[in-house]
Amino acid sequence: MAAERSFSGSWSANGDKEILAMGDAREAAIWHLSGHVNLAESIAGQSDYWARCIGLVDTATGGEFRCLWRGLNGQEIFLILQAEQLSREVQVHGELVGGSGAAAGISGTLEFQWSTLMIQRRGDKISVGGYARELSGSYQLP
Repeated sequence: MAAERSFSGSWSANGDKEILAMGDAREAAIWHLSGHVNLAESIAGQSDYWARCIGLVDTATGGEFRCLWRGLNGQEIFLILQAEQLSREVQVHGELVGGSGAAAGISGTLEFQWSTLMIQRRGDKISVGGYARELSGSYQLP
């Protein structure tokens, strides 16, 4: 493995979540988010990525997301994110678990604080928008 490198930047995303009520005090939601990642320090030669995430969040157990960052040249980085809930000012932790192209074999960690900008409800579907504050992490390439 090469030396560990650090990165920081911003991530804005929007999408929707569909809620399944599980009694009076519990709900589960499927999330679909997409947006733009802009890094101050490049990863594998890229500092701009388009991101897509899907996730399941349960108010009793927390949530997990699977994300794909795709660079303008087509290289990809795969991520797993975890959060207690995805609400305003929640801390999100994640792992970089692989990639393609110049990012093949990447591993690392990241964290950020999710800040919600917009929530609009239409029945069981909710449109959301937000951004990652204090996005930072480290990675290694083979």
